[in-house]
Amino acid sequence: MVRIALFSLMAMLSLGSSGAAAAERAGGRLRATIGACTIEAPADQALSFDALIADARTILPRVERELGTPAMAPYRILLIPPGELTDPEIARLDAAAPYWAAGFLLPAQRLGGIRMRSVGYYPYGDLSAVFTHEVTHMLMRDAAGDNMPRWFSEGVATGIERSWGLRDIFVYSSSLLTGSLPRLEEMDRAFLASSSEARRAYASSFDFVSWARREHGEEVVSEILRRAATLPFPEAWEAATGDTLASSEASWRRGSLLLYRWVPALTGTTTLWIVVTLLTFLAAARRRARSRAILERWDAEDGGMS
Repeated sequence: MVRIALFSLMAMLSLGSSGAAAAERAGGRLRATIGACTIEAPADQALSFDALIADARTILPRVERELGTPAMAPYRILLIPPGELTDPEIARLDAAAPYWAAGFLLPAQRLGGIRMRSVGYYPYGDLSAVFTHEVTHMLMRDAAGDNMPRWFSEGVATGIERSWGLRDIFVYSSSLLTGSLPRLEEMDRAFLASSSEARRAYASSFDFVSWARREHGEEVVSEILRRAATLPFPEAWEAATGDTLASSEASWRRGSLLLYRWVPALTGTTTLWIVVTLLTFLAAARRRARSRAILERWDAEDGGMS
């Protein structure tokens, strides 16, 4: 109860006092503060900046509500424009993450970056989606510190950002056609590997967290976070779900393999040609049957006339 009351008070103070965040120009940047979050962008990115600020007023309270925790201290998100970077801090931030990352966070510095040229890359969709993802990471770290595997943080962040969709199904299922699901213990390394391995890790972690929500209810994430503040993560998972992490993973793997492994087989080029060929044969057979019926009718009419 104390935690809930504290959260409600902090949310009202932070979001209520900044609901009408006004952008300002300082040092060649646009800047606006909403709650604990300050968003900054180069001055020539005003259009994207203004659109993000408008969305952020809704996104920030929603993320805090879904996670059940506010930010514990101020943090910043910087927009990194495409092209040459003339702002020294933005250039250093850009150099701090893998080239393929659309968004990233430096938790110790309470600083995040969004590469505007990459916001459409998987698993994101637009600027606001990447912003939501990084804000979620910041709040989760505030809630449980480093006491979370990366797969859980990424799965939760992607799930809060958006719903499971067709892009996820194709990225996920295509990796199952020639391989197996990555194990949870392997996923954290995959996020730091190649872009293809990272995509598979994003999709897999997203699917596992989505599975957990379906199995244990939408509140399971905030409950795991609450318990992870004081317990090792596997114990926090078990306390929140009533099941061991290993048992949960086994159940998820069985269901996911059954559900998704057939998708590439149905959408592959070979299968599509087979389907097209079958449809062609069926169409030809119908035409032949129709032609026979017409000829038989003509024959019958000719016989009647004679």
